[in-house]
Amino acid sequence: MNYLKPWFANTSPSFVEELGREVVPGHALSGANVTPIARRRDRDDVLFALLDGTDRLAAVHLTYARRSDPNYPTVRLFANFGEWEEAMKIDHQGWAS
Repeated sequence: MNYLKPWFANTSPSFVEELGREVVPGHALSGANVTPIARRRDRDDVLFALLDGTDRLAAVHLTYARRSDPNYPTVRLFANFGEWEEAMKIDHQGWAS
């Protein structure tokens, strides 16, 4: 995959560990099995593939803080890679301008 700036490939397992620290019961990713595939270089956004037999992806803005609010960390779910790729193109346009 060719990622457009500001995204780049990053599969560090530390992102899974951090997500596990931040997600509380009731969060959209609570109990989800995920693997990181990319990171946004200008923010703490990480793209995870959900390992649930679907093609879904989750773009998560990690906070590096523990909260009890299931609305954090914020997450945007994508049905498949093509849907996320469209969002990446928009991010790239904003980055390039």
